[in-house]
Amino acid sequence: MAKTALGMSKPALVHVLTGSAALFGVTGVLAPRVLEVTYRVPSTPHTTQLLRLFGSRMLAIAAWSFTARTKEETDRVLAVATAVNCFDVLTALAAARSTGRATAVRAAATSGTFAALGFVVRSLED
Repeated sequence: MAKTALGMSKPALVHVLTGSAALFGVTGVLAPRVLEVTYRVPSTPHTTQLLRLFGSRMLAIAAWSFTARTKEETDRVLAVATAVNCFDVLTALAAARSTGRATAVRAAATSGTFAALGFVVRSLED
């Protein structure tokens, strides 16, 4: 098994992914308009609330990761986060007809990137 990816160790990459989840979560909760602009979705009270819910989910995953103390706990968080991101890819692509292809691709690409990173990081040796 490999010990590094992107020139970083597993613990370092876990910190980067956890920080990214926290940043995404804080943005979703406190500044959902930033995500609306980034993903080019219309700003409505409904999308704002859904982005806040998405943000709270990301904050929960980040909190779980920040508090993981063992290799098993860390690997469990990585597995769950990878699975969640894989489901997000599928739901984004399934909604392409209603959300628009470009929006669906942006959402799927973001989630796909984090799913792949989670998978790779989980596979690294500690």
